[in-house]
Amino acid sequence: MLKRDVQAVLDSYYAEALAVAKPGFIQHFRELSAPFLLSVSQAYLDAPVRVMFIGKETNGWCGKLGDFYERSDRIEIAKARYESQHSRGTGRSELLRQWKRFANAFARGDRAAVCWNNLMKMDWYRPKRGFSRTSIDHSAHLFNFSVAAVQFEIELLKPDLIIFGTGHAYDCALKAVLPTRQNVKVEPKALWHFQSNGIECFRTFHPGARDNHAPRPIREYYQEVIDTASKAFAVRLSMPNASP
Repeated sequence: MLKRDVQAVLDSYYAEALAVAKPGFIQHFRELSAPFLLSVSQAYLDAPVRVMFIGKETNGWCGKLGDFYERSDRIEIAKARYESQHSRGTGRSELLRQWKRFANAFARGDRAAVCWNNLMKMDWYRPKRGFSRTSIDHSAHLFNFSVAAVQFEIELLKPDLIIFGTGHAYDCALKAVLPTRQNVKVEPKALWHFQSNGIECFRTFHPGARDNHAPRPIREYYQEVIDTASKAFAVRLSMPNASP
């Protein structure tokens, strides 16, 4: 699969879905962020194990939604913002640091080979909420738009492994995205390992959550995910030049 061809399908979907959804978003133009759109890398498409790391939503992303809709090159601008993240440092963001750890474990350190995604495609700015821009409860319109988009992205990009760093409070969206599931291991509200349509899936705490909210240090859950997935895909990972 070539990036050019896959991205063309993705871009076409984004353009149509955003156009259809626009009337329902107009009243929220100043409070929602521009959408989180993916720019798929050839490294991801060629990886022996395609890994998608899914967070909740961004905390600020490429400006406001109203400004995004005003741009004729809106899709390109959103993709450029996504691509620029690959070259930026992780800073103090534990989510970005965890993205790097997954790249080290599954993609020889190349973050671009690990597809970073979010369950909610826009974040919700509320001045009195401070840093958090949680948008899971914003509206049915945003929820349904996001679920449909992530479902399309998964179907198109065909990940072998999905890690949801979303915490259990976002399970309603996770279950909507992947309605068919078979449990492998359940540590209530902490670590959920399941399979969906042949994809190995894990859900645990957001990487930036506080350890005192978890039964054990959150880094331990992520290490368990890496260890378990590494065993599951050991043969593929030993053949790094093989394509799925």
